[in-house]
Amino acid sequence: MKSAVEAPIKDPGLDSEEARQRKKYMVDLFVVQARNYDFHDDVYGFYAHRFWVRSLLNVVKGFMQGRASARMLDLACGTGFVAFNVANKFANIDIDGFDISPDMITVAQERCQKGFEGRKINFWVGDAEVAYGEKMYDIITTSFAFRNFVNKNLATENVFRALKPGGVFIIQDLTKPEHQPLKGFYLFYMKYILPIITRILGTEKTAAGWLLKSVRMMPKNSEIKSLLEGKGFTGVYYRSLTLGIACLIVGYKPGELYE
Repeated sequence: MKSAVEAPIKDPGLDSEEARQRKKYMVDLFVVQARNYDFHDDVYGFYAHRFWVRSLLNVVKGFMQGRASARMLDLACGTGFVAFNVANKFANIDIDGFDISPDMITVAQERCQKGFEGRKINFWVGDAEVAYGEKMYDIITTSFAFRNFVNKNLATENVFRALKPGGVFIIQDLTKPEHQPLKGFYLFYMKYILPIITRILGTEKTAAGWLLKSVRMMPKNSEIKSLLEGKGFTGVYYRSLTLGIACLIVGYKPGELYE
């Protein structure tokens, strides 16, 4: 897939008012949402994320070919959905996960204690835009969270720094279809149908509006590809999932395995 020349994605800054307000909203949102987050996702997302995660697992499977073990970070891990899916498939991957929401982390820790006792899986509260280590991880994933990052350049730089040479960064997220008529149907559902469903479910009242806004703000796949390449990632590629409703974007940190 050829690289396109894209306008750069700009950050407002770590200490900007936009960043402070966005992060406060994310924390406040999941005070209400955390316990029922996955169930609500299943209902108004029609179980789609449970199919989309297979694409991520296939990238991990390819990466693990010939490797005896690996260490993975699930960035903005939420309730641990991706971490636990990886843990179920790969016994030789140790997993860390952090999220800005203490309530989501509490749910992830409880589920880990119940279902993965004895596995090296750890969760804590953290911010993707604040540096968290150098050359620590073979795999870093972030699922349905990249669009929520205010400072996407900074978050990507932190990922690059934290990956070992040859490591892989996997982004999975919602986008909006770029072509009609699906684009129109999708936005109609998000704007008019989703709020009704979330009211029935008792979802936090602003969640549907934020989901639509965040999808509209999400950069195009090609723009995120350019961002990763600009931060030093190589072999970057992307795939649209379900006709452009979601995306998978993959990049590698240069190293002996991929040079």
